[in-house]
Amino acid sequence: TGVQHSFWVLLGTLSVLRSNALNTGQNAVRALGGTVAGSIVGVVLLQLIGDHGTVLWFLLPLAVLLAGIAPAAISFAAGQAAFTITLVILFNIGQDPDWHIVLLRIQDIGIGCAVSVLVGLFFWPRGATAAVDRALAEAYRDSAGYLAGAVEYAVSRCGTTPASADAALQERLEAAAASRRLDDAFRSYLAERGPKPVPLAEMTTLVTGIVGLRLAADAVLGLWQRAGEQQTEPDRTDARRVLVGAVGRVSGWYRDLAAGLGENVPVRDPLPRNPMAEAELVESLRRELSDEHGQATDTAVRIIWTADHLDAARRLQPSLAAAAGAGVGKPS
Repeated sequence: TGVQHSFWVLLGTLSVLRSNALNTGQNAVRALGGTVAGSIVGVVLLQLIGDHGTVLWFLLPLAVLLAGIAPAAISFAAGQAAFTITLVILFNIGQDPDWHIVLLRIQDIGIGCAVSVLVGLFFWPRGATAAVDRALAEAYRDSAGYLAGAVEYAVSRCGTTPASADAALQERLEAAAASRRLDDAFRSYLAERGPKPVPLAEMTTLVTGIVGLRLAADAVLGLWQRAGEQQTEPDRTDARRVLVGAVGRVSGWYRDLAAGLGENVPVRDPLPRNPMAEAELVESLRRELSDEHGQATDTAVRIIWTADHLDAARRLQPSLAAAAGAGVGKPS
């Protein structure tokens, strides 16, 4: 820009930049208003002090203290005013009072605010709500893939050729990364001013649903990672088919939920309980649920627990569908 104190431009840009164009513009107005007010006070101080430069040394600590506490104790505009007064005092210590520093401050802050408004319009025209919608969709998609991968690993451990857990572990890392990005976006959403298109209770339900889905996948993966080598190799084709069908339906619903959140379209109804599949699973494992000593085999117990974890993920769906429906059709 070629201005005399270009760091003020950068400082003004970072001070007013927020997660959407509206809040950035509002902060720019407050910053300019506070700067002008502080400049007027600074000019008055310089006129009253005159050539008594020693007085500025006594005023400087007070001005720094006020600039530090004013943003939190009073307002953002008051903080900008106090910071401007501090700069006016600082740059006039040891030299003849010069109120032209006030004009440079207003000019540089104005340039910085203009940069922030342009950046807000370009990168965040719709604010943090749109970012949360995208992060939710990504997190549900990756978490559903992680659940499917964990059950696929479990199914492979039920057969004669168990697979490696590397694929499921990689999907766990991707789901965790998506969850952290959602956490960042949700924090920005909470800090953003203005009306929320989706009620906070419903948005919180959708965010915490990610935790429940990942916990179900973690439980399945940990359950089968701790399993030892199989001593026998009974035919568990029916049980494996029931688990594959169940995880396909559950993870498919969550992928549809992710698509609905990303495109702002209605979410399909939650999956109902499937008693026939549960009965088929128990029937396929009946011989293993009670051996010659009257105890169930470890693998059969793990299969039953895996099905229960899948049902836990299914039971989350009614509340998530209701929360997602509260935001459908509302602008983001």
